[in-house]
Amino acid sequence: MKSALLLSTALLASAAHADILGLTAEAGTYASNSGENNLDLNSYFGIAIEHPIPLIPNIRLQHQSMEDKFNNDLSFNDYTLYYELLDGLTLLNLDVGATFRKIDNNNSSINGTYPLLYVSAFLDIPGTVFSVGGELKSGGGSDADITDTTFKVKFQPLVFAGLELGYRTVKEDFKSKGKIEPKGVFIGAFVDF
Repeated sequence: MKSALLLSTALLASAAHADILGLTAEAGTYASNSGENNLDLNSYFGIAIEHPIPLIPNIRLQHQSMEDKFNNDLSFNDYTLYYELLDGLTLLNLDVGATFRKIDNNNSSINGTYPLLYVSAFLDIPGTVFSVGGELKSGGGSDADITDTTFKVKFQPLVFAGLELGYRTVKEDFKSKGKIEPKGVFIGAFVDF
């Protein structure tokens, strides 16, 4: 009961400081290396919609194109439902929720939807247009063990737009296929309304 009350209080407090309606979009290139000394350039894009309605989660949709060393398509879509626990109250922005990773590639044995815990935390550096932080998605259910970790620096010289640079590690261990571990740097741009 106490934990439910604390969660409700946190959600209401963050909603009181939330935008009327927020929209963020991102796109960029992910230069990943799967361990075979071959650099693969893959694209990513996403969009997030935020609102001030308590108890109803915000939504974030992301697509990541990806291939392994045998040119197998390992691309996926992430559908994330999350709450802003801290937003505008401090220099720290904290989101928590759940991601559902959908893989549907050429009748692959790994096709399916995998549930993941989602946590995002970013710190605005006072007096600058920079923020630093990261995202973690982890889980997979009984058929997979997935950990997707992102460390990111955001540069936002404009109120509504900026650039992002970071390092990402994706570790996916599927019972039917084995391990996939692309990792590398990414660079992209974002708009934030």
